[in-house]
Amino acid sequence: MLLRKTLLALTSITAITSLSPCRAETASSDSVQAELTMAPEYSLSWPKTLGKVDLFAASVPDQAQMTLIRKDISDNAITLVSPLPGKGRVYFFIKPENGTPGLWVSNRVLPTEGVANFRDMGGYETIDHHHVRWGEFYRSAAPSGLTQDDYAFIDTLGIKSVTDLRTQAEQKKQPTQWQGTAPAFFPSEKPSLPSDMTDRKRLATMSDIQARELMETFYAKMPDYYAPELKALFARLLAHQTPTLTHCTAGKDRTGFASALVLYALGVPEQTILRDYAMSGDLLRAHMTPSFKAAMSDHQNGGAMAASPSMRALLESDPAYLKAAFDAIRKQYGSVDIYLTKKLGMGPQQLATLRSLYLD
Repeated sequence: MLLRKTLLALTSITAITSLSPCRAETASSDSVQAELTMAPEYSLSWPKTLGKVDLFAASVPDQAQMTLIRKDISDNAITLVSPLPGKGRVYFFIKPENGTPGLWVSNRVLPTEGVANFRDMGGYETIDHHHVRWGEFYRSAAPSGLTQDDYAFIDTLGIKSVTDLRTQAEQKKQPTQWQGTAPAFFPSEKPSLPSDMTDRKRLATMSDIQARELMETFYAKMPDYYAPELKALFARLLAHQTPTLTHCTAGKDRTGFASALVLYALGVPEQTILRDYAMSGDLLRAHMTPSFKAAMSDHQNGGAMAASPSMRALLESDPAYLKAAFDAIRKQYGSVDIYLTKKLGMGPQQLATLRSLYLD
């Protein structure tokens, strides 16, 4: 069981002067945060500009299923133990009493002990002030290290589909033995990564600058190299095969690019996408899982890299890497929207459908 407390950033909320009823109320760049243990206990805070609020909780972010927890809260913060039975996830709805629409919040980083970088892509505000729904899009490192306690928690998420962007060699080395209710799995059929990303001896002798250049080059290739997997992922999203989990080995590069495209297609600003992407490096360093440590100690498959100057660059989630992918798309296709249409089958009609399914 995960005993330590993990600080969980939920969602940033930004001030808007007028909102339609379906949109979430937001306030000046303050952020809502929660602290969670597997017990769990939550600490929530929200902008004072919301005034008095009522606080609701639910096991899914659905107003029809939420329960009133506290009424007439004058302060802008509260700490409470889980208001719901069991160890499943809790979603909170902050409803201002002045009549403006409320806002769903939940923990972004999920408390998994055996797998790093497991997080929810929900809560982000779009350019037109909608919000990505919580509990629909999850991303993580390879789930092969999930513990029994992890599975007991993840089973409550109701994941229906898993997109595995690892190569066949990676899948064979660290197979996923899913416990509980099994989702549909969609593994990549690529046998290996581009050769410049798999030459361990060369990678181990690279300088930090060389490694960063390599990463940017790899990201520039991803839009075309992973187009088949991404097109299939978007087709599943249009078919509403969610909640869904997307992962690779570290949940940083291939997963980071795929997640960035999903957020972009939903209308999330690029700067928000880059900030979300940048979280991975910190989360990986903070959570060196047994499977990751084993990979690094395997001298035939990367152990020598652990002490190399290039390792920091290879494990970093520098926004410059993701920006290299977007720059390559714009150079080749003219815009990300044209790329989505031509390569991934996501034209205006499909984007409208996607947003109707996954935005509040």
